[in-house]
Amino acid sequence: MFDPPHTPADARSGASDADDVLDPADLAPSTDDVDPTDPAPVDPVMDPDDLAPSVGAMGRRLIQAMLPASVPGAPGFDIAAGTTLEDAGRANTVWDTLPLGDGRTAFVALEVKAAGDPPAHILGMARAALRAAADGRPLAELMARVNHALASAHTDGLEQFVDCAVVVPGDGSVEWSCAGRVPAGVLGRDGSFQSLGSHGPPLGMLEGFRYGTEEAAMVSGSSLLVLAGGSAGLFRGAADLVAEVQEKTAGEIVGIVHRAVRRAHGDLPREVSVLFLRKH
Repeated sequence: MFDPPHTPADARSGASDADDVLDPADLAPSTDDVDPTDPAPVDPVMDPDDLAPSVGAMGRRLIQAMLPASVPGAPGFDIAAGTTLEDAGRANTVWDTLPLGDGRTAFVALEVKAAGDPPAHILGMARAALRAAADGRPLAELMARVNHALASAHTDGLEQFVDCAVVVPGDGSVEWSCAGRVPAGVLGRDGSFQSLGSHGPPLGMLEGFRYGTEEAAMVSGSSLLVLAGGSAGLFRGAADLVAEVQEKTAGEIVGIVHRAVRRAHGDLPREVSVLFLRKH
């Protein structure tokens, strides 16, 4: 904020201490010209809706603050990711990445499906719990610990559940775990497709649940696509589209999927988070 320069007291030419003291009578408003029949002025009252940003706008700000500044690499893979934010959207999905503490890096896609509390607030809680739990423990234990944290913070009457997909690139394969339903699959260069499934309910729904994981082989040229925020049908359409543009870079493919989702929904905005990994 601009702060106008201050003039030191001793630099005011010709000013004495007496000059700086005003008679209170000089400050009081005159009543000579006041018409007693005029109505009293009314202080304007602002509508709170004119002062406060919308819940959606606040959610988008929160999502923007959560999004990683860049996509980290993983040996043997080209990786890109992105989240769309729409003016009329709910701000209910985000992607993230986190070191697992064992030398590997996890890529995460989160979504809050239920209405209720601002979804971005719940996503922030899940993101924080994931980062706190990433201390070198196996992926299945990480998921169980995050589920416990969110279930413990649950408020009765509110569906504060988070669909969560986690991909961990490895040597010639990826480890996959999914809480809830986040469409994902491996696309082969030969046109083959392997769907990756769910390993339990959304995070925070069922205290004490033990999540599983699975390994998916990744040969040279094969790709993995994750679409949080999209239906199974929308995902299959996106997967078919990706199969046609395999020569594009990973970043270009994520952009293509985002634009295709926008076209598919027209004036009904749907926000999605995309993870794309391709084996060298």
